[in-house]
Amino acid sequence: MQSLKFLFIASLVAPFGLLPLRWSQAIGSRLGLLLIKYNRKRAHILRCNLKACFPEKSEAEREKLLLENASETGKWFLESAYVWFGNPNYLCKRVSVRNPEILETAHQQKRGVVIVLPHLGNWELINFYVPQQYPFAAMYKPISSPGLENIIFKARSRVGTKMFSTNIKGVRQALKGMRKNNVLAVLSDHLPTKEAGVYAPFFGQPALTGKLTQALVNSNQSEVVLSTIIRKPKGQGFEIIFHRIEGMHTEDNIAAATALNAAIEKSILLAPEQYQWVYRRFASPPEGAPDIYA
Repeated sequence: MQSLKFLFIASLVAPFGLLPLRWSQAIGSRLGLLLIKYNRKRAHILRCNLKACFPEKSEAEREKLLLENASETGKWFLESAYVWFGNPNYLCKRVSVRNPEILETAHQQKRGVVIVLPHLGNWELINFYVPQQYPFAAMYKPISSPGLENIIFKARSRVGTKMFSTNIKGVRQALKGMRKNNVLAVLSDHLPTKEAGVYAPFFGQPALTGKLTQALVNSNQSEVVLSTIIRKPKGQGFEIIFHRIEGMHTEDNIAAATALNAAIEKSILLAPEQYQWVYRRFASPPEGAPDIYA
């Protein structure tokens, strides 16, 4: 049933890939605003996250950011038509890159490169740039719906990205590629299990942060960079920005997680309205800490 639901949604989204990007984004913006108006659960999560991460903002400022975020989320949703089903060249021509020398220099060290990729803007666009320049793979979290899993897997693989699941087998495959100087992208702001993470500050809140990125970096003393992918206004496309990350080459799990979250914070602050705030990032608080979503 769930697979049929996702296939139905995919069939509705696909035709938007035939429109100019600015048209699709304009429709997506209105769709996002409509959905957040009636989806009280998501609106509640969004408000809780914004209040926890931006306590210095007034309630009116946070409500404005909430609406901006809903608009950007709607754009992201309809952009899936281009990412999953469209001609790859269409998006490739709409991606500009800032600081490409950071990734180039990291790759020249020949120890493999880990790209930290937050859920910001349209993170899928990394697949439309890096595989054209470097041997590239990405870690992904398996999805319970086989139908959606198949769509996403094929969409990412068709542009040259190798896909590795975040299980033992997938991690082994990723490490093997790192030893061959591959570039590997990791969505490092997922909420892990308690066994797979440590608590580190994220916008001043204790956030359970995965140890996988640190393990991948330390396995071959690989280079690590952060990629921010920001949506430009009025359908102008997207900008990929590469940044350096310091403090990840350590055996101290908490220190590495703190450095990781600090880098992701700086990335988000470039375009806070484009981050995936509807995700329950603080859903597993430390023992004795309050549940911000209660």
